[in-house]
Amino acid sequence: MTALRKILIEEEPVVTTKAMVARAPTPKLYVVATKAPIEATEVTLEAAGGALKNILLFFAAPFIGLAYIVAFPLVGVAVLALVAARAAAKIEAVRTVGLALKHVVMAVAAPFIGLAYIVFFPVIGLAVLAWLGGRAVLAAGPR
Repeated sequence: MTALRKILIEEEPVVTTKAMVARAPTPKLYVVATKAPIEATEVTLEAAGGALKNILLFFAAPFIGLAYIVAFPLVGVAVLALVAARAAAKIEAVRTVGLALKHVVMAVAAPFIGLAYIVFFPVIGLAVLAWLGGRAVLAAGPR
């Protein structure tokens, strides 16, 4: 089947009279146009976008594969550490040491987290303000 035409086949019912026994049923063929020529050009534009995407993926594939190869050992070590931590958490002494270590790490990280808030919140606020202002300008439209 093509994109612009569709063929439907219907068969006549078989009649069992003496005159028609030797005659085989003949199919009826209908040709129906399914798309306008304007829509056909849209299909070719979509196909061109798909081809560009495939070309970009072709060139990006080695780098994606390299990222997987580099990440596999790190993911394996992380899973191993997670399984070991879950097994160690069943022991009461290890759980107590872990809780104390968590409080120490949070106390050490608190000044750095506060510094990050002080540095990044004005930038984030300006970005949100620009975003909302841009949406308001676009909603108002041309005068």
